[in-house]
Amino acid sequence: MATLQVGDTIDTFTIEKILYGGGMARIYRATDLLTDQTVALKVPLGDILNHPVRFYHYQNEERIGRFLNHPGVVRFYYRKRTRQYIIQEYVAGKELRTLVGPGKTLSIDTAAGLIQQLGQALTYLHGLKICHLDLKPENVILTDTGAVKLIDFGLATKEGMEDLLAEDFSVPHGTPYYIAPEQLVVRQHLVASDLYSLGVILYEMLTGHLPFPRSKKRSTTRWRLKVAPVPPRYHVPEIPPQIQQIILSCLERNPEKRYPTAQDLLEDLQHYRDLPVTSRGEECRKPWQWLGFFVPTPPAADLASETRVTPQDRRRYHILGAIANDDTADLVIEEVRHRALIHHGDTTLLFVIEDEDDSHLLQYSREVEGERFRRRLEKFILLFRHYNLDPTIRLIRGSVTETILELAESIRADLIVLGPPRKPNSLFYQSIVDTVVAKSTSRVIISRPDTNETVRTLAESDPGQLSRDQVLALDLFLIDCWFDHVEWIGDLALTLLQKKESPTELKEHQCCIEQWLAQLRRNPDWQDVITILEPVHQEVHTIADKMLAAAEQGDIETMKSIYINQALPGACRFRQQLFAVSKHIGNQSGHRDPGQLGNLFDSVCPIYATDIPSGGPLLQLHTIKQYMEDRFRSPVAQQTGSTIDNRGTD
Repeated sequence: MATLQVGDTIDTFTIEKILYGGGMARIYRATDLLTDQTVALKVPLGDILNHPVRFYHYQNEERIGRFLNHPGVVRFYYRKRTRQYIIQEYVAGKELRTLVGPGKTLSIDTAAGLIQQLGQALTYLHGLKICHLDLKPENVILTDTGAVKLIDFGLATKEGMEDLLAEDFSVPHGTPYYIAPEQLVVRQHLVASDLYSLGVILYEMLTGHLPFPRSKKRSTTRWRLKVAPVPPRYHVPEIPPQIQQIILSCLERNPEKRYPTAQDLLEDLQHYRDLPVTSRGEECRKPWQWLGFFVPTPPAADLASETRVTPQDRRRYHILGAIANDDTADLVIEEVRHRALIHHGDTTLLFVIEDEDDSHLLQYSREVEGERFRRRLEKFILLFRHYNLDPTIRLIRGSVTETILELAESIRADLIVLGPPRKPNSLFYQSIVDTVVAKSTSRVIISRPDTNETVRTLAESDPGQLSRDQVLALDLFLIDCWFDHVEWIGDLALTLLQKKESPTELKEHQCCIEQWLAQLRRNPDWQDVITILEPVHQEVHTIADKMLAAAEQGDIETMKSIYINQALPGACRFRQQLFAVSKHIGNQSGHRDPGQLGNLFDSVCPIYATDIPSGGPLLQLHTIKQYMEDRFRSPVAQQTGSTIDNRGTD
């Protein structure tokens, strides 16, 4: 896929400027054609087979971003998208790095003011059980008004959320000379680690130096596990002893000896003149570094937190799909998607990177394949999110069989989906499939091409004679059609708001329900289904015609009122009647509740659920609803009883 250029449009965004162009991501400044806001788009690029950790950074930031809403933290926006990218508020300003570094120092008052703002942002994050874990001057933006914005949550963790970077990669993450000592040994979810990094930044602001050598070599950075930092007053004797005490408290090797919270640190910093002076604060001598040769490195167990978060005790059904970089992946994806809808469960898609050869030829080959595979994954993710499903992607190096079995046990998978057996040396070679089936404690199924009768041919049958599989296929068809209509309604509203094309072009909607009803009308055995479904289906299309008529007359206020007070409730009534059809057919056939199809059968319509949709058409409806309420404020906007904001995930 070609990279975006200035003037290009992607979804509702027009590219204005390339802010950053790297090998793994490109950042653009863009205008949102829906809201007229200036935003930043972070678009992932490059292969993911040579650099799988980069994909994890993107996936992690996208998920953490849905929880964030604070003036000191960059804000994330979510829309229905035609490819993967992150949407953030555009922050006009400069990196803190422009003011901090070798030979650069700030006054105590200026440094303290910036740390106060950063500390408040950390207090907010820690209150949400989020740790940033990559705090450094490059990830702090100073706005044109002097405010601080914390950015880049690719390494962040959230309590209760799987830390895939910790589970799938053994190497340390983050900039070595800013991350805390314990993070060099084992990645952990620790508030104290953020406070260590905050102390390093304050140290650098006041001295122009770092407390330890500025090196990315692991052997050099691990030295801080054994020796004390150089006191700030060694570089700048004029630093008040109390400030030095605060900094050295942040830089304690033992996390338990640091400040318990960011607020405690800020309290001391704000009233530092009132703190008693200690000998530690007055120290100006450089510690004897050679003592480190005689001090053993603390074992990982001593530095690991006892409260480290492991994958939560899942109560939802969990499906593991093993995918290959070939056409068998499409079969696995369809099977996993169906099972996720049936069980309303969690999904993990696993790709095993087998070859560890680091030759240049192989790296180049993997680079080409990695870019193709990234685009393939992008397509899969968008497909899942069309149905409000949020798959987790795992890219793990190792033996195929062992990796599948180990991951299935780790995530407590209820079901493993594999592709059909193929030629030797492929992911789904017969021996691999046989071994997984034999050794796994999870249920294993092999995805196959769909050879079942299509739903439309069922119109020729007696609904009372349908098999369990046919009833389930009908349920999946109904939910497909509901999401198709939800997408149509959202796209219609967006098009009318943007006036991108003539409304008459939108009337050519190919309606799966209308085509199905036309077939059912030829069989009197389906009359009850027609009676249940036809009125509400006609209502949905009538409401769409009303929106078109209002837009053609230039009455956007009326169109907005129809959307909020008729189209959205109408979509929920349509869903209720689809459920009634499913229940009726189940009762007639004797196969009541063949699956759980949560999106169709949940008691609360997902359009008005309290949580933000995970993506696709539902997210589009929420986004447009909020835009209409913000842009065209009216009392009727409150009648639906739903509060929506820009947070979520696509």
